[in-house]
Amino acid sequence: MPSRPRHVLLIDDHGLVRHGLQLLINEALPQVQVHLAGSLAEGLDALSRSATDLVLLDLTLGDVHGMAGLRKLREEHTAVPVVIVSAQDDRDTVLAALDAGAMGFISKAAPPDELRSALTQVLVHRAIHLPQSVSNRHEGGRDLSELASLGLTPRQIEVLGHVVQGLSNKEIARKLDRSEVAVKKHVTAALQALGVSNRTKALVALSQHGYRMGATAASDDEA
Repeated sequence: MPSRPRHVLLIDDHGLVRHGLQLLINEALPQVQVHLAGSLAEGLDALSRSATDLVLLDLTLGDVHGMAGLRKLREEHTAVPVVIVSAQDDRDTVLAALDAGAMGFISKAAPPDELRSALTQVLVHRAIHLPQSVSNRHEGGRDLSELASLGLTPRQIEVLGHVVQGLSNKEIARKLDRSEVAVKKHVTAALQALGVSNRTKALVALSQHGYRMGATAASDDEA
């Protein structure tokens, strides 16, 4: 965990849930500062006033319902990652949230240990977390380097590792000091190798086959 505190904004209209999650986060990650909002309007106001590293968003709020709140957050604050924390954790809802721009999804029905693990995964390792409704992966899991058996190059695997952490092509290009065009080609090749049509389906397929959601380093001479 970095020395500087991480700032997390939790938007949920149930006071008991807000404070319960705040206590859980503080216990699991003491260096994280949790700020609370009881509505989307309060959350948007908080985001406009102070720097935030992550938003934890409930899907059912008093002033907005479903994916509308997530889409509004993503439109107005594109640089801030959003993770859904919801009791509505069926497969269709999870996939819709990912398609709408969520970095991950944490089920409120998860036991405390799983919630702690999910929060650590998202906040510390910047990796996407999926609930059991769409994921069959186990602790540890398979390394993405095994995807070489599908014909992926080390660079394509590295790029895919960043994709599953929620980075855009532009962010990956900046991180790897490559052109956005080159990154897009690597992403396209990886999706084709996995037999999927978009990032969301790639994420689900990798998770269901037990792959770890972390970036894999590539050799320096790989384009």
